[in-house]
Amino acid sequence: MSIGRTPPGHLLALGGLGAIMLWGVAFFNGTLDNMNAAIAKGMFPDGRPLRSTYTGFAPLDGRIGYLVAFYEVLSNGTTLGPRLLFVNINFLISASNLWLFVESRRRGVRNMALRHPVPFMILWLGLGAAFLQPLYFWLHTRTKATVRDPTVPHNEAIALFVAVLPSFLTPLLLFLPTWFGLDTFQHHGYIGLFLASPFAIVVSCVTVVGLLAPWYGFVSKKDPQRPNADKPWIVATFTLVGILSAIVHLGCIGTSLYSTGRDLSLSRVYLPSPGKMHSFAAGLASGNETLASHLPAAYHVLFEGYHLFTQLDYAIVSAACVVFTHWMLHNRGGDRVKVGMTMSAVELRDLLLIVLGTLTIGPGAAGSLALAVREGKLRKLAMSDAQKAK
Repeated sequence: MSIGRTPPGHLLALGGLGAIMLWGVAFFNGTLDNMNAAIAKGMFPDGRPLRSTYTGFAPLDGRIGYLVAFYEVLSNGTTLGPRLLFVNINFLISASNLWLFVESRRRGVRNMALRHPVPFMILWLGLGAAFLQPLYFWLHTRTKATVRDPTVPHNEAIALFVAVLPSFLTPLLLFLPTWFGLDTFQHHGYIGLFLASPFAIVVSCVTVVGLLAPWYGFVSKKDPQRPNADKPWIVATFTLVGILSAIVHLGCIGTSLYSTGRDLSLSRVYLPSPGKMHSFAAGLASGNETLASHLPAAYHVLFEGYHLFTQLDYAIVSAACVVFTHWMLHNRGGDRVKVGMTMSAVELRDLLLIVLGTLTIGPGAAGSLALAVREGKLRKLAMSDAQKAK
């Protein structure tokens, strides 16, 4: 396997850029002020109330309320374009979360932060994936897990394949309430459940491991005769994630391309446009408090700020996925290499393929398929290392 030249320092830079582009922009363009105003009033600018109780623990409920206000504005039926992008990015995060779950179950992983990714996944659901996920990707490029032992216990590999389904169903918690006509209070409850969605993968994996216990035990030992028995399941997991991600992404892109409505155009959905928020804000300042949509201009200002946040989030997460999967494809985790400014022809070809795949079938699909290819290379290299050790 060749050594890649894409430096993981790019992931650190993307994490810093994510913090600036998400929270810096939200601070200076007034999005945070608009959010705080809605929370303080206990209702959205259109008069719909914000739910205030989720767990019964007031300090935690207050934090959840902030997140629910963000997720609800982008997942209700008020506007189509921002909601379409929100569908895309949440399924992308589901895909990348599964990558990290697979990496966390490798026998060689000893770092506790990498072994138990759920708390970090919940953090980037609440603080923005573009801020924290690139930094977590960077940690994975630094571990020597795949040098020690890249295999996954056989029963856990099967469980990871099964976990793909609940992982790709949980984002629907954001959108089903609107599709089924549930009220705002119920919608907020479903969003609260979604915020704990990384636990769905854990619960499904533990359940499958328990069901397989009569054959494997709860801790599946490595079979010297079949050291890579897990490989087909891991490859199948990455492939299935890639297929589902491609379906979602192509559905979103196709809807934008073939829609006749301005709110669903490709540029409206994916291209950051700070001016749109400012135009609504200017209309509000001039006394035009209600727009043609019969919604208050203050509500449009709020969701345009959220939409811009999501557009920047999606762009940076997509770039981080490209860098991470290309690095993983050409490196064993923890390899220390002298980074140059040039790539080999193979490395450059693979980078171009991942970028092309990202632009066509989406970053979740392109990255998943790259990791499926990597799995075969990784096992061959591990077997070669084992033979040399003998």
